[in-house]
Amino acid sequence: MRYPPLQAPLFWQTCLCFWIGGIASAVWPQQTLLCLFLLILADRRLWRITRLAFCSMLAVAGLLTAQWQLFGSPWQQGLSNPEQLLWLAQGSKNLRVCGTVTDSQGLPDQRLRLLLSGLMPEMAEQAKVIPVGHEQSEQTAVPAEQGPAPAPLTSLAALTWENPPLRPLPGQNLCLNLRPIPMQGFANVGQLPWELWWAAQGVHWRMWTQGERAEPLLQGEPGRSAHWREILRSDFLTALKAPLMQPPLLHPNDVAPDVSNPQYASAGFTSQSGGSELSQGKAILLALLFGDRQYLDQATLNNFAAATLVHSLALSGQHLVIAGMLGLACVLTLARLRPGIYLHHPKTLWVILASLPPALAYLWLGNAPASLLRATVMLFVVALWLTIGRPRTTLDALCAALLCITVAAPLNVFDTGLQLSALCVGAIGLSLPWLRQLTPEADTFSARGLRARLFWWGRTLLRIFLVSLCVQVVLLPLNMLLFGNAGFWFPLNVAWLPVADLFVLPASVLGLLCAATGMEPAARLILDVAALPCQWLVDMLDWLAESGFLSAPSMLRPHWTALPAFAALLTALAFKAGRPTLPKAALRLLLAGGLLLFAGPILRLSERLSPEIRLDVLDVGQSQAVVLRLPGHVRMMLDGGGSASPRFDPGQNIVAPVLLYNDAPRVNAVLNSHPDLDHMGGLVHILRQFGVSALFDNGRNSSDARNGWGEIWAKVRQEHMAQPLAQGDIILLGNPANGLQLEILHPPRANKISPVTNSAVNAAWEGNNASLVAKLTQHGKGLAIIPGDAERKSLRHMLDKGMDLRAEVLVLPHHGSDSSYLPDFYEAVQPRIVVAACGFENRYGYPGKKVRAWLDNAAIPLLFTGRDGQVSLIWPRDKGQDASVHVETQRASHEEAKGGRKEASRGGSPSRKELAEDTDKIKD
Repeated sequence: MRYPPLQAPLFWQTCLCFWIGGIASAVWPQQTLLCLFLLILADRRLWRITRLAFCSMLAVAGLLTAQWQLFGSPWQQGLSNPEQLLWLAQGSKNLRVCGTVTDSQGLPDQRLRLLLSGLMPEMAEQAKVIPVGHEQSEQTAVPAEQGPAPAPLTSLAALTWENPPLRPLPGQNLCLNLRPIPMQGFANVGQLPWELWWAAQGVHWRMWTQGERAEPLLQGEPGRSAHWREILRSDFLTALKAPLMQPPLLHPNDVAPDVSNPQYASAGFTSQSGGSELSQGKAILLALLFGDRQYLDQATLNNFAAATLVHSLALSGQHLVIAGMLGLACVLTLARLRPGIYLHHPKTLWVILASLPPALAYLWLGNAPASLLRATVMLFVVALWLTIGRPRTTLDALCAALLCITVAAPLNVFDTGLQLSALCVGAIGLSLPWLRQLTPEADTFSARGLRARLFWWGRTLLRIFLVSLCVQVVLLPLNMLLFGNAGFWFPLNVAWLPVADLFVLPASVLGLLCAATGMEPAARLILDVAALPCQWLVDMLDWLAESGFLSAPSMLRPHWTALPAFAALLTALAFKAGRPTLPKAALRLLLAGGLLLFAGPILRLSERLSPEIRLDVLDVGQSQAVVLRLPGHVRMMLDGGGSASPRFDPGQNIVAPVLLYNDAPRVNAVLNSHPDLDHMGGLVHILRQFGVSALFDNGRNSSDARNGWGEIWAKVRQEHMAQPLAQGDIILLGNPANGLQLEILHPPRANKISPVTNSAVNAAWEGNNASLVAKLTQHGKGLAIIPGDAERKSLRHMLDKGMDLRAEVLVLPHHGSDSSYLPDFYEAVQPRIVVAACGFENRYGYPGKKVRAWLDNAAIPLLFTGRDGQVSLIWPRDKGQDASVHVETQRASHEEAKGGRKEASRGGSPSRKELAEDTDKIKD
């Protein structure tokens, strides 16, 4: 049986690509231009000047639209009048703000993420709601001499709330003792700053709190839609035996309110902590129905991601199977009552039409994520086309859905969920001609019987496997680039997806209906049965993780050019199915994609042959990680960052992706200045996953007992046979002809042997003052000094010894803390550039005021990672004493992409745009 081959896209679909490409070019200009060039190369219709001009106008319109929505207002302020931000710049830790909840989302490990609009000081909020005709009190009145009245932030603020005692709902007003800070994440080479993703959702501010620390006060009634959704969620949790804890009684005679009461829950007083833990199997049911992951453990989510199953927990088109099942049941029931309905319309159309109401209900229940919205719109488009008698392909429906979504909300283009969802559907659409050829219909097995049924089930499972394989191949470069996961466990989809879509999800919906209608015993029984396969899967993944099978090896993250190259090659291959030869357009794509695949290796080879010396101070938050890249492809890590968070490892999530971007998982040497968590924690992942030839440190073990880091570091040191260094030691770097070496200036050589570590230590130098101070030199000239967390005592010791401290670049000791402020040391170094490794808006106020003031008076440029992102210091070639350092910052690159270059600021007092540095900072 011959099946039709893949058809070329219609011209309006080509125009859609230019519109979406124009929107994407606001953030990815180079990538978008390359993709549009490939499209022009393949589609001869665009070789006419009039059509190309029209499509170019669409791309420009998309670019302008995205630029206006992303960057039209001040980037991090959201206000046109800076004076109205004085309440924020002058705020302290006692600042109390109020805002209206616009969205509430459950995150793993008992967390909530709330989006707040109209955020402003509580007093200003009170003044705003005073009825007309009432006089203001002295507390709320704003004297004329104080300037403009405080105005609310015009952009949204994201609040991450750990162990929240309340569950605010959209429409309610929430007040807290918090100060919002600008939304800014990590910016390193090969990584897109995630504030751009937030900006696409209109969020420019963030806050973080835990429990009742911020003294939350919830007021007002939620919106009707949110109220009804919370009623269903509360009934569902009750049937699941959710961990609902009674709030503390105000008086011994008080009666505790019933938290399962929808009215009580809708007021926002549902407790989210305490009580018995919800099993992970039942937590999956909550995630599948409501998109609420609050009761999932982060470890469970990590296991699902490692097993390439995390997409099954996201509300997407695959879960609309339940809508199709309900529609089919309704049509079959109606057909038994009135068989004549098939005379008016075919059965397929009736099923699709009957599926629309449950699909809309599921969209509402899941709070309309972009991926589920895409699937629902596709269902409506297919229903419309079938009704008017114009059937279309899967790719046609996808393009129509993307057109509707991007016209209504253009910034949805930057939603990762929508991107992955659209790519999955596109992969399925491209692979359908091949799937029909590889798994033909059972013409020869049309007879009924066991053999025919076995063949049908076998073919169905084979198709699921092949579809999963196609999707995995299409997403392979993107998964490796974004998540560092090649998805070796994707065959698990064959076993899990049919169970999830055909049993778990329908049973969950049935349990929800029983719970909502008051049949709680039946609901509990149904949900207990539905949770069984989920719990079995969780237990199996836990076993695989404990056995080490889910630990994927670190692999090279492809250069971004690999994405359009793969897209061109796979699209060309898709056009071969059903055709004796490749069309000319496919041949052009095949040639372009093949050539483009060489871009990454060529760039990698050029970097390895480059004579440049490069020192990268990575943006890893309130910690320090430095990468030294030398001629001959010699790479050395000096500290690796670290975090006390149990959910975030800078080594795994930041340092490793930077090292792996278009490069292999290999580092020649690792040097740890001292075993503090913020310098050592990230190195554990690097030492375990990368090929490392040598480990150097100061000979101390870590005393940090948080999450067992001390024992972990001691074991890692032992496994890699760490070599202690001290003053006078020299590490030769690369080819001796390059004259590069790393000199250790501190601490002095040991005077005794530690009985604990069996290594030499110096009792006079402990803690931060035992940090290794390393100096990078070339032919005797000082290029950079990296002093770890050395404080005044250590710095003074080096000065007293008369050491030659001169260097072009100084990485500030102790992240720029004033506790390490020593003007004599800075004068001895005589740096041209000073860099501080510190987090954005960190709670310690680094770089310190004294350090800033001295550098400002000395006219020495100061860059720090929290503001500027990754800072790269580059010595282009070996010129001896004439070598000059070139500076690149990652955020300056992004500012250039947005059309406004961000200049490197000098030391000194922060501007109002940077807000107050002496405030108690809160880091999410």
